[in-house]
Amino acid sequence: MLETVRIGNLTTLRMANQPAGGRPVLLLHGYFADATVFADWLPFLAARGFAPVALNLRGRAGSRPGTEIGGVSIDDYVEDAALAARVLGGGRPLVVGHSMGGLIAQRLAELDLVEAAALITPAPPRGITVMTWQLAIKQLKYLPAIFASRPVRPSREDIRALVMNRVPRDEQDEVIDRLVPDSGRAGREQSITGVKVDASRVRCPLLVIAAEDDKFIPAKTVARVARRYGVPARVMPGHGHMIVLEPGWQEVAGIVADWFAAMPARPANQPVAP
Repeated sequence: MLETVRIGNLTTLRMANQPAGGRPVLLLHGYFADATVFADWLPFLAARGFAPVALNLRGRAGSRPGTEIGGVSIDDYVEDAALAARVLGGGRPLVVGHSMGGLIAQRLAELDLVEAAALITPAPPRGITVMTWQLAIKQLKYLPAIFASRPVRPSREDIRALVMNRVPRDEQDEVIDRLVPDSGRAGREQSITGVKVDASRVRCPLLVIAAEDDKFIPAKTVARVARRYGVPARVMPGHGHMIVLEPGWQEVAGIVADWFAAMPARPANQPVAP
């Protein structure tokens, strides 16, 4: 059973009977999403002996009530994730970031708040464009909200085409119903101006996973993200952007869990060697 637990004025999802002594794992959701995209990952990782926590970024599920979502920046979301990272297990948890959450995870790594990070179909940092012709066409109708830092509310059909193409049709509505309006400013930063990440300061281990049929952040874009940090990208066949909840998500979660388990723990607050 899952329960909601607060960290400061943020909400998180975790197992009601969290395993004692497990290594903390912070899960970061993407644009338009909330912590429920990891609802199945929480018991999966707990069964592997980890202590997973899925964060709700501000503006959703009771995190930072009163947030004007349209003007929220990526740095604001990084602030939320950094607070959670510092609280969990004395700091430097293992991190899983999906989509925008993958970009936030890159920023946490730059700040040395991460023991290791699994980036799953991650949004790229500045210098690697996320824009494709398909995304550009779909984005046109949202540009007024994006440039004016107003809430962005995607159409159901755009979500189906770009991010749900590998989610079974009879499951799509349930997922779409859980999506929330998101920040026009954060959307502009991700897709137009870019979010700077100093790769030289990202010194923790990274696992980068791409999806073969991702229409939103294509595998070739994810491969460029991996190259930025000098690591390979693992491309998962038969998957789209919502790989974290598509049929076969267990294989992806298993790859992440095995990678984390094989990694020796770094003591909290111990600096990374230069």
